[in-house]
Amino acid sequence: MAAKIRLLSALCALVAAVIVVWQTNPPAGMANEPVELRSTSLPIAPITEASTTIKYPVIETTDPDPFDPCRDIPLDVVQRIGLAYTPPTPEDGLRCHYDAGNYQMTVEAFVWRTYEETIPPDAVELDIAGHRAAQYWIMKPTDWNNRWWITCMVAFDTSYGVIQQSLFYSPIYSEPDPDCMQVNLQRAHELAPHYIY
Repeated sequence: MAAKIRLLSALCALVAAVIVVWQTNPPAGMANEPVELRSTSLPIAPITEASTTIKYPVIETTDPDPFDPCRDIPLDVVQRIGLAYTPPTPEDGLRCHYDAGNYQMTVEAFVWRTYEETIPPDAVELDIAGHRAAQYWIMKPTDWNNRWWITCMVAFDTSYGVIQQSLFYSPIYSEPDPDCMQVNLQRAHELAPHYIY
């Protein structure tokens, strides 16, 4: 049995050596032959509408930065409604974090998701300052969630996607606890005139 294993390993080594030698020294017909580049002396024709594959009219792409809450909502508005306990903080993407002391709020614009894709089936649709919006819970106040965070959302339908306004607080650290849905709806009415739809 040992002799058969030695014979098999020697045969494998021989095959591997032949492959290595063949790759480093290719056969005679496959040597490094010069490559010929061919061209014509004809001038390159100018590109015209008819000669391209682009179909006209070209559809305008989505603006990747249509609304940035930290940039577009004036600081005096944020201060007036009590969301400037600490300065507004830009976060990832088009998201701005506001601090009201006993609760936090974020406003974020999405250009890659539609309003219909955003709202859950149990959302309550309403009109805020003449704009289509929906209000819904993210983490409802239950025995389990009350230990961590309570979060509710207002989403606005926009021409580029959706604006999400979320309010969240910890029942352990917030004093007094805000009425999440009512306070978020009130802030939505106050901030809606400054949103870009």
